[in-house]
Amino acid sequence: MTAPAPRPPSPWPGSRHETVHRWQLDDVGSLAEAVERLTALAAELRAAHAAGWAPARPMRDGHLLATRPSRRERARGDVVVPLGAGEAPPLPRWRVRVVDEPLTPGDEVLDLAAVPSTVVVAWADGAPRQVAGPAADLSLLGELGRQVAAAEAAGRRWAVVPARVGPVHDLVAEGSALRVHGMVGGALVRTVEALTFRHAADRAATLADAAAAYERLAGAAATMAAAGGRLTDSDDGLLHVRYGR
Repeated sequence: MTAPAPRPPSPWPGSRHETVHRWQLDDVGSLAEAVERLTALAAELRAAHAAGWAPARPMRDGHLLATRPSRRERARGDVVVPLGAGEAPPLPRWRVRVVDEPLTPGDEVLDLAAVPSTVVVAWADGAPRQVAGPAADLSLLGELGRQVAAAEAAGRRWAVVPARVGPVHDLVAEGSALRVHGMVGGALVRTVEALTFRHAADRAATLADAAAAYERLAGAAATMAAAGGRLTDSDDGLLHVRYGR
């Protein structure tokens, strides 16, 4: 009788492992360092997955409780590792951020004439209609109409600003103070964004799924860095990124 193949070494001792993925990035000094930490965390989770560890329940709010068969069960070969390389849980449906900041002395103000490369919409007959800028995708206009009430947006013109990374969009009112946006090269762009480490692996059902989620987050951080973003603060599982000066 052929002996069962030995399992890969486990990164964790015992048969129970509990931790919270929330504060591990609080001391990082750059997006590159965040990518390095996230990549190492994903590798640790993949090693644990291969060694027979599994979440006792889907991850939530960064909380991981994982177990694996006892030493006796492992010696008998009673370890079943789910097939596949893992799949990051679907991201929550994106939500538009409506920005209409009151002015204070010294604020930069959104002048739509200065951003001809930005999509501009106004509400008519209860729905958003494009009034200026490059052609917008009809699905985007439909999503804005579903998320923003006509009564909230009526009577104004709004700039539609995509996130630097991901599907999220902002709706910025004409004449709004610009505190997290800037007018650059004829377009309105985000100057501040955030990455959530704390919730990145929510709903992951296997450690390989959680690893894929942290790899996705590492990819987003790398893309932000390539676009000129720099880490300004990391606290309680939230990384703040700024672009420009």
